[in-house]
Amino acid sequence: MLLRHTLLYLPAQLVGPLFQLVAMIVWTHVVDEHTLGIITLVTATHELLLIGFLAWWSQYALRFFGRYQDDPESLRFYRTENVVLLASVILQCIAAIFILLVIIAPDAKPGILLATFGYVITRSVSLYIGERARARHQIWVYSIQQVCGPLIGFVIGLVLIKLLGQSAEWPLAGYAIAQMVAILVVLPKIGHSRSFWPIDRGIVEHALRYGIPLIIGGALGWVGLNASRFIINEMAGVAAAGLFAVGYGLGQRAAAVAAMLVTAAAFPLAVKRMEHAGSRAAMNQLADNSALLIAILAPSLAGIFMLRAEIVHLLIALPFQQVTLSILPLATLAGAIRNLRAHFGDQVFLLHNRTRWMMAVAAIDATMTMLLSALCFRYWGFAGAAGATVAAALAAAIVSFAIGFSRFGLTLPVGHLIRIALATLAMVALLRLFPEAPSLIHLAAHIAAGAATYLATLAVLYAPSLFRIRRSRPQPSDA
Repeated sequence: MLLRHTLLYLPAQLVGPLFQLVAMIVWTHVVDEHTLGIITLVTATHELLLIGFLAWWSQYALRFFGRYQDDPESLRFYRTENVVLLASVILQCIAAIFILLVIIAPDAKPGILLATFGYVITRSVSLYIGERARARHQIWVYSIQQVCGPLIGFVIGLVLIKLLGQSAEWPLAGYAIAQMVAILVVLPKIGHSRSFWPIDRGIVEHALRYGIPLIIGGALGWVGLNASRFIINEMAGVAAAGLFAVGYGLGQRAAAVAAMLVTAAAFPLAVKRMEHAGSRAAMNQLADNSALLIAILAPSLAGIFMLRAEIVHLLIALPFQQVTLSILPLATLAGAIRNLRAHFGDQVFLLHNRTRWMMAVAAIDATMTMLLSALCFRYWGFAGAAGATVAAALAAAIVSFAIGFSRFGLTLPVGHLIRIALATLAMVALLRLFPEAPSLIHLAAHIAAGAATYLATLAVLYAPSLFRIRRSRPQPSDA
């Protein structure tokens, strides 16, 4: 079931994050460091606002929406949902404009303010619709929300830049337009209500009890992920933040793209096992989920490290290349560690309603990131700041896994991990033989060769197990 659901979610999980990655590369060729710095800081700010004002409700809906299926129950939920969403987007808009004018761009013009409004509102609603769709396995709804904004929004933003000039408002406006289209397309087909009253206080109280630790933990997680960008902005200016954003953003996005190929379907299956079969079954499901996740992350991380020079030289604009080359492997490693923790270790706490543990783990990541980023950037520059995020992510992951293993019976799929490690080493051995690619065609050939070697090695290593499974199946009668 995990593999089947993963394949059904795959188009959305691949196209959306992939175009976020493509956008980061393309922006280096069409805008300057200052404009790119504003774009990345605005989007990073909104990620924080989502955590503070909406993630608690999104996580509650993902975990418990399945309980509100009958008409009377669903109407109670929809009315309450409307109030929460309305209050959330109002607070997010106020906070986003304040941060934009006070911290990011005090000289921001009305166009950027209006584009920020549109981006915040539409992205918030679109992401929430996608999360709620996961709870009901409405894959087509989720896919539209995941694909439309990053793909169509990127194209619209690029066209606006070409027609109207370099300004941070055009990419934001492009994403806002596409996200609004995604919302309007699915709205007639998903359950909702036009009423705002009466809200259900019991639902809100339950959501807050479940979600407040997630707000705090999520905010701390955002600090761990983004503090280095704002610290560099404060210490060296928005242009330096723009330079750092390319390599750091590429590394984080690359890890996220790899992880999201398999994570959309994974957690709902663990929730189902928890509800119907108990903790042990859910922990076994998480172990299976982690094997698939690591099977994607390990070759992605190794491939980026081995091909980093040709990736940067062929894809990134010249002014950004030196900094990107120094931080891309470190940023990818930090992203891989954080995704493994988020989609494996921390999910134990969600399943057992022990979300306060997530606050403690995220606090470690956030505190170390702030302290080490400022210190390491001062002495070792951009690479030092990226290295600080690796150290912080690793410390938080160690604590998360230690708690999961010792208190909740979480296990590692050791047999799978050995096979994945051997296949990754085979891929690395092949890539070491290649000279740096002189063109995109050669780069694509190197990637294809590495992927083929990895998959072929896995096929050989798993062949005995697959044959045993096949032989153990009951054979149909000859009669």
